[in-house]
Amino acid sequence: MGFRLDNELSPMLGAGSFGHPGAGGSLGYADPEAGVGYGYVMNQMGGGIAGDPRSIGLNDAVRGCLS
Repeated sequence: MGFRLDNELSPMLGAGSFGHPGAGGSLGYADPEAGVGYGYVMNQMGGGIAGDPRSIGLNDAVRGCLS
């Protein structure tokens, strides 16, 4: 019913990013300033909603590609 902004538990690309984590570690967001739309879902769910190391690692890789 809404979205989140970039924060410690759901890191995205930066202050202009908005989206939402999902069950098991999935994450979807957009960053209009960077021109990026990002979506990650997996075939083996993790135990939480946010902070999944797989999602964080992929997100860090996206951020590194834009630097």
